[in-house]
Amino acid sequence: MQRQQQKQQPSGFSVFMANVPLSLTNQGLKTQLSPFLKDLLVEDWDCDKPRGKPFGVLNFLHRKEGQAFLNKHGEQPIPGALFSGKAKTRARLFLLQQPVYCRLGNKEVDPTLLKVLEKNAEDRMHPIEDVEETHKHRPVAFETQRLSCGHYDYPKGILTYTPDIQWSASGVAKFARNILIVSFRHSLGQIRLEIPYRTIHEVVISNRPTSLFLTLWEPPRIFLLAHQGADSESLGAFGNMRINTGPGLPRPGERERLGEIPHENADHGRILGQSLIYCITLSPEEFASRIERLRRENEYLEFLPHNVPIASFGWNSMTDGLVSFASTIAACSQAIPFDILYQFQALVQNGYLLPHTVQNLLFRLQKHKSSLASEDAETTEPGALPAPLPFSAPAVKKMFSQIPFPGPYTEAKNFMPDEIWSLLETNEKQIQQGLIRELFSERARQNLTMVYKVQVTPTRIIFNGPEPEAKNRILRKFPRHTGYFARIQFCDEDGQDLFYNPKGEYTDSCRTLSSIPSQFPHYLFNSALYPFKIKFKKVLLNGFPIAGRIYKFLGFSHSSLRSHAVWFMAGFVDDNKQLRSYATVIPELGDFRGIRSPARWYVILNAPKKPQRNYNFIGLYANLFEVSAARIGQAFSETPIAVNLDDLGTRVEFIPDVKSRDRSRVFSDGIGTISRDLLEAIYDIMPLKSRTATCLQIRWAGAKGMLSLDDTLEGNVMRVRDSMIKFQSPDTQNLEICDVANKPIPLVLNRQMIKILEDMQVPNSWFFKAQNRELNRLRKITAVTNNTVVFLRRQKVAEQMGFSQFIRRLHQLGFDYKKDAFLCSIIEAVVLREVRLLKHKSRIPVEHGVTLFGVMDEFGYLGDEEVFITFDKQEGSSYPNLHNRLVIVTRSPALHPGDIQIRRAIVPPRGHPLRSLTNCIAFSQKGDRDLPSQLSGGDLDGDIYNVIWDPIAVDGCTREFAPADYPRVLPLDIGRDVRSADMTDFFVDFMATDQLGLIAVKHIILADLHDAGTVHDECKLLAEMHSTAVDYSKTGIPVNMSRMATLRTRYRPDFLAPAPPANIVDKTEIRFEAPVAPSAEADEDDDAGPRHKFYKSDKILGELYRAIDEKKIWRDDIHLAVNHHGASLWDELFVYINRQCEENLEDVDWRRALDDAHNIRQVYDDMIWMATIDYSDHSSKGITELEVFTGTIFNKSGIQTRRQRDTSTRLKDEFDRITKWIEGLIRKKSLGEPLDGTGDDAQDRYYEELANVGTEFTALELSIACLHAGVAGGVRRSSSGRNSGDFESFKVIAAHCALRELEIAVKQKEMAEGAAFVGGGFPGVRSGRT
Repeated sequence: MQRQQQKQQPSGFSVFMANVPLSLTNQGLKTQLSPFLKDLLVEDWDCDKPRGKPFGVLNFLHRKEGQAFLNKHGEQPIPGALFSGKAKTRARLFLLQQPVYCRLGNKEVDPTLLKVLEKNAEDRMHPIEDVEETHKHRPVAFETQRLSCGHYDYPKGILTYTPDIQWSASGVAKFARNILIVSFRHSLGQIRLEIPYRTIHEVVISNRPTSLFLTLWEPPRIFLLAHQGADSESLGAFGNMRINTGPGLPRPGERERLGEIPHENADHGRILGQSLIYCITLSPEEFASRIERLRRENEYLEFLPHNVPIASFGWNSMTDGLVSFASTIAACSQAIPFDILYQFQALVQNGYLLPHTVQNLLFRLQKHKSSLASEDAETTEPGALPAPLPFSAPAVKKMFSQIPFPGPYTEAKNFMPDEIWSLLETNEKQIQQGLIRELFSERARQNLTMVYKVQVTPTRIIFNGPEPEAKNRILRKFPRHTGYFARIQFCDEDGQDLFYNPKGEYTDSCRTLSSIPSQFPHYLFNSALYPFKIKFKKVLLNGFPIAGRIYKFLGFSHSSLRSHAVWFMAGFVDDNKQLRSYATVIPELGDFRGIRSPARWYVILNAPKKPQRNYNFIGLYANLFEVSAARIGQAFSETPIAVNLDDLGTRVEFIPDVKSRDRSRVFSDGIGTISRDLLEAIYDIMPLKSRTATCLQIRWAGAKGMLSLDDTLEGNVMRVRDSMIKFQSPDTQNLEICDVANKPIPLVLNRQMIKILEDMQVPNSWFFKAQNRELNRLRKITAVTNNTVVFLRRQKVAEQMGFSQFIRRLHQLGFDYKKDAFLCSIIEAVVLREVRLLKHKSRIPVEHGVTLFGVMDEFGYLGDEEVFITFDKQEGSSYPNLHNRLVIVTRSPALHPGDIQIRRAIVPPRGHPLRSLTNCIAFSQKGDRDLPSQLSGGDLDGDIYNVIWDPIAVDGCTREFAPADYPRVLPLDIGRDVRSADMTDFFVDFMATDQLGLIAVKHIILADLHDAGTVHDECKLLAEMHSTAVDYSKTGIPVNMSRMATLRTRYRPDFLAPAPPANIVDKTEIRFEAPVAPSAEADEDDDAGPRHKFYKSDKILGELYRAIDEKKIWRDDIHLAVNHHGASLWDELFVYINRQCEENLEDVDWRRALDDAHNIRQVYDDMIWMATIDYSDHSSKGITELEVFTGTIFNKSGIQTRRQRDTSTRLKDEFDRITKWIEGLIRKKSLGEPLDGTGDDAQDRYYEELANVGTEFTALELSIACLHAGVAGGVRRSSSGRNSGDFESFKVIAAHCALRELEIAVKQKEMAEGAAFVGGGFPGVRSGRT
């Protein structure tokens, strides 16, 4: 104990500094102090300067070093000089030519800061390998004179820049490590543009005048800064400037995000999304030398020397072009189909083509249709269909991959209307081959429909899609009018969520402009987002036009609210000739009157707990009806399966809820029952893999929740409880199934669970054993091919095409997949993802644990404190005997120490109806309080629960804590019926004030800092606030953030440090960014994110984190050195297949199938390209083929956002559909219902021969030809498109198809010859399943 106290005793030294220059930021002060401390050989120090304040604090790790600084630079008294009775002093430290008075601080150094400094010292003693020296990233700064934004055009075939808006921009353009910062003075303050290098396509250097022309993927981020918040370099260029700090402007030291660059006479916001060429006119002084240094220092940007002609200002302006284009769209909306017009409008709206170019095409298309109509009137019979247009919407959408950026090395013909028209006709010819019809049919079979997607960002509205979307009740109700519904995403320019900007501040001035109830003074709007609140509300209230239709707000749900998405709808006439709008669609769903809380509009019907598979949306009666959006959201839940109950003769019974003796607790909250007869009847409609489920998550009429099997019921019976019914609805015909409990979910720990288990005294050795088991497995994956195959199968990578079987087959044939970079990258990417989740999220698999849906014991067998756990045996494990054993039960998120409980597992005797259940945990209906509500406020309407029965963990829990019991928060009552404006206000306010993530991070930091962990009062307070934040979307009651004001978390444990950034380079190679050594002189603009300081955590999370060296594991165990020796893998494989054909078969002439093979390759590449765009966060910058193939969105930090996780799930499903379709084309099969099984036999059996396929060549010949086409490269894709280049995965699919067809052909020949075919089939290939 004495040694521990000695270790914890502060040894630091604090120096207070007065009269510090106001202009210095914290990093600026650090930079200024660095030379003085270097002279003293001091390395372990830190400083703290509040923004906009004239003082700071300098902290030292070692008292001796702090005293040495004070001895040299501390203030000195002036003999005989007094001021107010105190001795006057003189400064011995000058910063920016200003005297700074240093004296001994009156406070001890924060003990946590000492731990930070200790960690920095330790890191310095053990430097990271390959650390990049900071001096390599010295910024290059230019003096700016003017700034303009405009567009490139090609008058007379010559590239010309046309400025649309110009600013006198006397300031600085600074190229930092990863970002370009342009700062200049303005009458409102200082304007700052932030342009990350990843958003710059190219930089054109012009000498006449000395300028830089930037071609951007997206608009820059624009900020307004007060004078005193400016960086010193910019201030030096600007001189002294008086700033107007009136209401609504940022106070000194603050910054406000703007939606446009302010201009006195022009509206930058009108053309911001289309004018994406920015011209920065620079001072000619030292221009050439600085440009040379910039090109030498900067490795991220592409520089092109070219003197770009500049058109007269106002010539062919984008503003006039957009106005004229809008008129053209309105004029063409009656003649040109909506889907075609949508794509043309998207080409302009998203900045691909200029308005006048698309106008020319539309006029030509309209004229073409008019001429066809005239001919039809003279030559066709009455009632005949009109002649088709020369191209369809898919042909126009394909252009998004074909249109390049304009620039010095882009030919003018790419943007000529005649050339584009010819390209559209070529696209249409390829589409008319009909190869993609089967893919559309497969989507329909999987209950998908195509839905338009729109992104609303701070600067623009972007049109995307249509993209596959799961059907819901509304879309199913109007199957021929799904194009009138659109999903709207509010996001930042790069597609990511808009979050609180740490460089912005909360300001009271924002409150006066937001509709915030007076009883919530803590409800402050984030000034970093405030300007967009006005824009977003305008969009939500007024809607916007798309291709002649007006789309208006329809609603949102719990899940879509958290993802910042809503549904819009345009009016239409349905099949019954009735006019449909949001005012007529919603009333048919049910009775929703009397709701007085905006949040309650969707609270009841929030999304099922798997947001990647379920989206609930709400509706609004416009201003005519007062409805509950929560309840309406049920009609928008994503429901993959719909069953007609009337056809099955179903009897629906309504039964009461099971409650506690005092009636205060509901044990059956959200759970009903279903008879076996009805369940088996439903099985006939469900996929084979789901036909063992005994628990269903459902939507029916106005009810939602779970149905569990009750074997005591006879006939086709469904029982529904009161707690399941959210509103009355006449729509009782269809039972919609959201999810099924058809298999157990593997249990993985997370940080929150680990911290509470540590506080419950689970031994550290148990966590290390679980982590090391998984880590060793991951490290061995690439060492042995069999390990690779098992891993790929478990991860379900390209499962539909049998990728794991393909790798195994290559190995059996003696081929090394490591000779191909693309195959190596697939495996590397998936393994790296798992390693990073293990290290940076503590996602540790638990061998003796499982995650299951929760249900209730309907028969009263279980006693209080008892549970029944049942699940199918998992691969590679034995079924445990859990009878009469203690188990750990919890549910995520778990923040309160009582969110993890211990219960006794009981197994009923054989024949008991409970034993009929599978893949669920049944909770008791006895006792004073139901267990689900004790676990983070859970219920039984679809929640999943975690169970651990490992005896080391269970027996280690020597401490158990009482569960939280927070008072029920009633929904906000605004005192009148809810209106449309209330809903839109709530949605936008929620975007800006949702603090769920911030609270969770603060909780884990404080739980690590305090010895009591999660039991500490501060952690319990945060757990309660987190519960309020979770319910905020349901109740409308925001978290009182003032309660968190005293909970300071300035420093973070090391396990929260960001992962080393990794990027996908050249579309397939994963490469880590070189780490940069920390430096006091580092440029403040080199790090766009918050500068957190980290200490070495001595708790279990810190120890687990440091036990994994991901860079070493990557280098030694994951990263595969591609063997380039000799012929490529594909050439070897192609030679092998041809040799087998020559030796074992006759008349295999694959060359005659080459034309078809190239066509198949072409449509496959088109679908992959479409997936790269449709599933990218960015509206125009696609993801990589590697991400599509693995079904995982790659995040450079290694940790996906919630939206990226959801998107990855949908992406994987889409790639499975694409591969199933393309295999059908290659193997000349149609897509039927697949049979169960993982081997090739099962995959081969589910294909049925196409009736309309010609017999001019065999499936084997076509497969070999496709392999040749894949190896030879694509015939269409070029390097000119914005997301261009050949894809590589086609040859992988084609090779696997060829190997399987070869095996089948050899088998068939041997059988025909009467040979006994046993074992090998032909050399190197096994028969049967692999």
